[in-house]
Amino acid sequence: MSSSSNGTASAGVNPALIDAALPADCRAVVVGYSGGLDSTVLLHLALQGPRPVRAVHVHHGLQAAASDWAAHCRATATRLGAAFEQIDITPHRRGEGLEAGARAARYRALAAGLDPDEAVLTAHHADDQLETLLYRLLRGTGPDGLVGIQPMRALGRGWLIRPLLGVPREQLAAYAVRHGLDWVDDPSNASLDIDRNYLRHRVIPVMTARWPAAAAAAGRLADHARAQRAVIAEWLGEGSGPLSLADWRTRTRAARGVMLREWIRAGGQQPPGQRRLDAGMAALADAAADRHPVLAWPGGQVRRHGEWLYRLPAALPSIPPAQVVPTAAREAVWGSLGTVTGLPAAAGPLWLRGLHPGERLALAGRPAKPAREVLREYGVVPWWRDRLPVLVDEHDACLAVAGLGPTRGGQARWPATAAPDLHWQPHSGVAGADWPWLTASGQIVPDGSFC
Repeated sequence: MSSSSNGTASAGVNPALIDAALPADCRAVVVGYSGGLDSTVLLHLALQGPRPVRAVHVHHGLQAAASDWAAHCRATATRLGAAFEQIDITPHRRGEGLEAGARAARYRALAAGLDPDEAVLTAHHADDQLETLLYRLLRGTGPDGLVGIQPMRALGRGWLIRPLLGVPREQLAAYAVRHGLDWVDDPSNASLDIDRNYLRHRVIPVMTARWPAAAAAAGRLADHARAQRAVIAEWLGEGSGPLSLADWRTRTRAARGVMLREWIRAGGQQPPGQRRLDAGMAALADAAADRHPVLAWPGGQVRRHGEWLYRLPAALPSIPPAQVVPTAAREAVWGSLGTVTGLPAAAGPLWLRGLHPGERLALAGRPAKPAREVLREYGVVPWWRDRLPVLVDEHDACLAVAGLGPTRGGQARWPATAAPDLHWQPHSGVAGADWPWLTASGQIVPDGSFC
């Protein structure tokens, strides 16, 4: 356990900080509760507000005393009057290492059970903001890194909010002592082998001794950087749908980079690092017209097709196996890809499957051609040409293609009023904002043009 003093300094730490940070339609809060000083103060403040509070402790198991900390969190939350939940996770070493993996796993766990009208609160404070900006500066951050720790962002179906971001840790410590709060100390926070700890214990104390307002200045810098990024996002528009290659190419190289990063971010993905972005931009802009360059990174990919750029998941969803259509069903879900509606109400077994390699299609009123050529004429993007489901009979004869209509065989099987007119709605839950777009217009158009 730890302590500090200075009750007067804690006077500005009050529940109003949380109320001011929450969206108007927030119904309940979830406090990310590690058991440390900062999150203990945050939990105490949240419980003084009008909304229901859940204290959620993510148990990583990375320290020998981790189970003891979890028990402390449960006991403290119960004593303070908060509902308590423990989530056990096993973080993996990836990217920046075990610490980054644990942080990513922690946020995934917090997001998983979040309702649309709930907000996760974390106890990041002004000293954390200064530490983050210094750490990013030393690692060579670009302008995006200067936004620092964001006071609010989307998380799962709700929000992630840091209501204490403008409060120095010294005031939080004074508040904890003033209210007789107990907390645990993680001994790994004292290890100078960890870069952030070295900044916290060796560098920042020297800085603040000379420049006492350093944390406040860092906060203002982050505020200005966020405001500038918001203006850029507004200038670029909402970022909905594929990006016009012709428009993007007219910009300067610097503007292209900013535009691409903000467009990727607007679609819900974290943009790649600068080096990969630069290499990818060159390929997207300069490749020959008959090429399909890709900017790929662990968080996603941008593909060029025709005169458009598309934001897609890092790994494209697999093609589902063939499946039986339930008798008399008017719609069916096809794997993770989407939903087919407009199925014919007819007797006899029917199946949904993907197109076979080299398969030919004879759509009603059109000549027979290779399926991929037909889909290309309709403007379907390459990654959907193998994924649009087709309706087949017991002989595996194609009767209709979702989104394109019946084949000549399907038209002959049913009267004109009962012929299958399959509509296709891709699932939008897949990462990559432009994944549901079948063409640059979002729809399949008969003349194959981009709208």
